[in-house]
Amino acid sequence: MPTKTTSDQQPIAKQPRQERSRYKVQLILEATVRLLEKGGMDALTTNAVAASAGVSIGTLYQFFPNKEAILDSLADREIADMSDAVLKVMEDRTIMSPQERVGAVVNVVAASYGGRHAAHRAVMAHSLNRRTNRLAPLLSNLIAHLTGDREFGANRQAIPRSDAFVLAHAFAGVLRAMTIAGDDAPSADKIADALSRLVIRFIG
Repeated sequence: MPTKTTSDQQPIAKQPRQERSRYKVQLILEATVRLLEKGGMDALTTNAVAASAGVSIGTLYQFFPNKEAILDSLADREIADMSDAVLKVMEDRTIMSPQERVGAVVNVVAASYGGRHAAHRAVMAHSLNRRTNRLAPLLSNLIAHLTGDREFGANRQAIPRSDAFVLAHAFAGVLRAMTIAGDDAPSADKIADALSRLVIRFIG
């Protein structure tokens, strides 16, 4: 059976097919989040993950050859979930003003990992250090949203692709920096206010 890879080509030894196997993988991923939240990267070893998950080290290695592969899997899941949430906000017809929409997006990012911000920052930092392109699908969807005419919202007119490209990447950069900075970042409300002013001044 061919070995599957994650988004940056880190091999995973075995893909879970049965329900029990998928459950074990979830135990391993959740144990990794707990360890990261409590002790950061220094606390993360495959032995510690296996012990926290209640599985043998051999079982862990059936699915993940090393801790980097576990972190890659968490990063894929985290960014996919966050991207889905951001796109739902962008397509929410009940939100009319740019300020409300930007604020909702910022809140979605700030709420990642259910408030376990240390784990979230560690996973995001790992993803950035690997120089992966996990945000590419989200950026592509944001650009498509901005360059198409919309049937709802205060500003329904499409903007040029060059403007959409710059705005989407600037927006993603701020949100990524907010995640990594953690407690050193301004409050979510202040970031949302600043981003709203950026968007309004940029697209009118």
